[in-house]
Amino acid sequence: MSKRICPVCGIGALEKILTSITLSDPSGIEKTIEISEYKCPACEAEGDLFGENDRVIQDEYKKMRAEAVASMLEKFHSKKISLSAAERVLELPQRTLSKWKNKSMVPSASAALLIRYVNLFPWLLDVADNKFNPKNAQQIHVAAAMRDLCEMTKGSDVTSLSAGIVENLNNAVFYVNMEKGITQRSIMDTVTSASTGLMVHSGACEYSYET
Repeated sequence: MSKRICPVCGIGALEKILTSITLSDPSGIEKTIEISEYKCPACEAEGDLFGENDRVIQDEYKKMRAEAVASMLEKFHSKKISLSAAERVLELPQRTLSKWKNKSMVPSASAALLIRYVNLFPWLLDVADNKFNPKNAQQIHVAAAMRDLCEMTKGSDVTSLSAGIVENLNNAVFYVNMEKGITQRSIMDTVTSASTGLMVHSGACEYSYET
């Protein structure tokens, strides 16, 4: 097979060099692929002189994205998320999620990001179903934080847990009280991050839990 001529100087017969690189996806998927680089003995130009590697890398990222989204959609069933219901509230065409799940259609990067958010925070579907109403969204957010909080305390020696919102004319305070076992600080770190942006509610929203 004849060697390719350098596109820079038009003289040198290029030496092809194969290099292995590892690509990673935000979901933790990793793939090792080979890319081609060239070196000209005449002008010493080297690298991806024909722009071939960008296409190879992007094609591989698409495959990884499709695999990651399919894997996340597989988990929807265990989280009791209906694909058809998710399509409805997210205003996606029918069977879009099914096509992503069986990898017959590759989701865009923005669509994959949306699925990652929903997989991480399933309660976002409730927010969407409530037409992104700010007050409802805040209540859904806090309720989800409390459910996670209770899951964290199962099996521990916590004897009681209570949380709620105390409000005055200007602001609202979201509080958590615990006895024994897990430190209040470790719980508050979780709840604080989950309830960022909490605003004034009309009426207290209180929750209590006994082990």
